[in-house]
Amino acid sequence: MNKTQTTIVNVAIDVLSRDEGASMEVIAEQAGVSRMTIHRYFKSRERLFSSIHEVLIQRTLSIFQEGLEKYEHPRKQMEYILKTNAGEQGFHLLFREQSHHEEHDPETCQFSKVNKVLHQLIERLREEGVIEDSIPNAWVFHVYDGVLLTAWETMHNGSVAPKDIPELTWKTFERGVLS
Repeated sequence: MNKTQTTIVNVAIDVLSRDEGASMEVIAEQAGVSRMTIHRYFKSRERLFSSIHEVLIQRTLSIFQEGLEKYEHPRKQMEYILKTNAGEQGFHLLFREQSHHEEHDPETCQFSKVNKVLHQLIERLREEGVIEDSIPNAWVFHVYDGVLLTAWETMHNGSVAPKDIPELTWKTFERGVLS
C-alpha cells in the first residue's frame, strides 16, 4: 500500500472502531482526502474492509512475534499476546465477516498463520504442564478467541474502562484454562 492508502486504512480503523456504520464520506473527511480518492483505491466498502482485515492480521502477527521474542516462557508469551491484543482499538473489526473466514485457503490465508502460531503456543503451554490434561486444545483456542472478542466488544461499546481491559482479559483466560 502506498502512503495515502495506509493513511486511509488507519483512519478507517479508528473511525469504524467507534462507529462501524460510518460512511465513506466520514472516513474521507477524517483522512483528509476526498471521497473520490477513497474510491480510487478502494472500489467498495468491502474492499476497504478487506484491506483493514489484512492490516489487523499483520498487526496480530507482529504482536505474536514480539511476545515470542520478548519472553522465553509460553505463559508469559501468552500473557503478553493477550494483553496487547486486548488493548488494540479496532480489532473487533476482524470478526465482522467471521463467517467468511472459513472459506479462506489455509495455505495462503494470513489468519491461518495466526491460528498456527496460536496452536503451537497452546501446545507449548500444555507441554509446560500449565493446561490441565482434561481441557482440549480446541477449547483453549476458542477461549482465547472468546476473551479477545469480549475485550474488543467491551472496548468498542465502552462498557468497560479501556485501561482495565488487558488485565481483565488475561485474568479471565489465566483463571479459565491455566493452572
